[in-house]
Amino acid sequence: LRLDAAEQLPDLDPRSAAEAFLIIARDARVDDGLRLDAAEQLPDLDPRSAAAAFLIIARDARVDDGLRSSAADQLARLDPHAAAGTLGH
Repeated sequence: LRLDAAEQLPDLDPRSAAEAFLIIARDARVDDGLRLDAAEQLPDLDPRSAAAAFLIIARDARVDDGLRSSAADQLARLDPHAAAGTLGH
């Protein structure tokens, strides 16, 4: 429900949308797939927040390996230096 609401924001208020997507991506109580979906909305809105969200997901050992790998791949496109630090996690 939060992701659906956040998806309505980019056209109205991009800054609020980025903030909402980042909150969702960081929330370990949210389904991991939805967390990644939220993070994937961020690159066009706020690349720095997107990198932070992908890094958090990529380093979260509780997240499925496939989702962590996807987050790390997307992080590498945004910030190769930060992505290099996810290899040991």
